[in-house]
Amino acid sequence: MKKRFGFTLAEVLITLGIIGVVSMMVLPTIKGETEKIVTMAQLKHSYSTLQNAIRMSEYHNGKAKRWQFDNTMTGKKFFEKYIKNYIKYTQAFDSTQLKDQVPRKLLNGHKYNGSTYGTKNGGVYHILLLNGSMVSFNLVNSGRQENGWWVGIDVNGINAPNTIGKDTFLFYFSPQFGLQPFGGPGTPASSQWNYMEYVNEKNTVRDVLTDSKYSTSCSRDAADLWSNYSQTGYWCTALIMNDGWKISKDYPWSKVKKHQKEKKH
Repeated sequence: MKKRFGFTLAEVLITLGIIGVVSMMVLPTIKGETEKIVTMAQLKHSYSTLQNAIRMSEYHNGKAKRWQFDNTMTGKKFFEKYIKNYIKYTQAFDSTQLKDQVPRKLLNGHKYNGSTYGTKNGGVYHILLLNGSMVSFNLVNSGRQENGWWVGIDVNGINAPNTIGKDTFLFYFSPQFGLQPFGGPGTPASSQWNYMEYVNEKNTVRDVLTDSKYSTSCSRDAADLWSNYSQTGYWCTALIMNDGWKISKDYPWSKVKKHQKEKKH
């Protein structure tokens, strides 16, 4: 009589159970890594699209340092005068339409209350690119330095999570230095915005960008999560570009760590 080779029902069920457990452990990691790859691809593409539009505009309108950056310029005026003819987009709207529909958060989880996304500021202008990303323009009156444009890129438009450092990344466009990651050359030094102010022989650019003592840093560790202005994530774009357009292992992709005991309310 020939022997039959196969598995019993119990063995099959045990095997399926093991596969299920392993899948539950691995799939979140795979999903997280996939999200990072998609985010970086969208960010790089949107950044390149905007940079190309700026270069084409400079060819026809002269160097950016000669463009109009005074307080009479709104985001819409700036876009229509210098960018519109050199970029393809599907939709445009201002912050009066955006604020209530798409509330935005800082990296630390607190609500974003700035003028670019958090107020009904009619001077801010937003466009949706063909790839689904949203680009925002908001004039910054720096006071001490030349005015410039706060530029935001939300890689998935108005869709969640709408969080600085997760799907929303910040740049600064100045007359002298052009489009730079927020905090880089040209960014005003007020409110710890410009990380170059803190770079020295002891502290590299990356040291500063990931140092939690700076309110605009991009760090896992929060000095004070109870403050709206701690760990805002404004420098996350600079960290990504500094690391070669990738989200490194120490990037605060998951929730920022708490180092304080819960406050009693």
